[in-house]
Amino acid sequence: MFVSRFARLAVLAVLSSLALTAAALAADTATTNSHANLRQGPGTSFPVVVSVPAGTDVTVNACVPNWCAVTTEDDDEGFVAKSLLDFGDAPEEPDQAADICFYQQANFKGANFCVEAGDESAHIAGNFDDNIESILVEGDISVEVCSEPGFDGDCVTIDHSVKKLPYALRNDISSFSVDGDSSGGDDGADSGDFTVL
Repeated sequence: MFVSRFARLAVLAVLSSLALTAAALAADTATTNSHANLRQGPGTSFPVVVSVPAGTDVTVNACVPNWCAVTTEDDDEGFVAKSLLDFGDAPEEPDQAADICFYQQANFKGANFCVEAGDESAHIAGNFDDNIESILVEGDISVEVCSEPGFDGDCVTIDHSVKKLPYALRNDISSFSVDGDSSGGDDGADSGDFTVL
């Protein structure tokens, strides 16, 4: 009798663990509600990576208002129109407030982080410092990126997505400041040379 009680408790513990794991994963997964094209970038002008049939489960890495960066079970990475995804019983969709995403590889691939209006970093932390190759911009927002910490060195203002940064800037960004309106952020301080890209 002790063995059967122990076995039932063990099975219950395993099932509870699986249920908690499934609930945690639900926040990061979605299902295509129709045939969808997985694209290299967030828009219909980007080439198709692969076509995904309706009912395909995908891992959602990040979302902006109209597009989500996803990974398929076959490890294909790209963007799907948000309207083609069902988030099911997930407690909430991935954060939609992120308007600027920095990627370590061209074509919005690889490790990334996203920020929103008002965010800034005088020195980008970790392995993203001098290791950014593409920038995704969604909405009426711009970002000033600089080649040196403290918003110094050569600085460029980017107000649209760039799938492959120019050679002079690629893997040479050490600080950034996000501005969500058209008023700009230059206070007259010497912050390097500015160019709008």
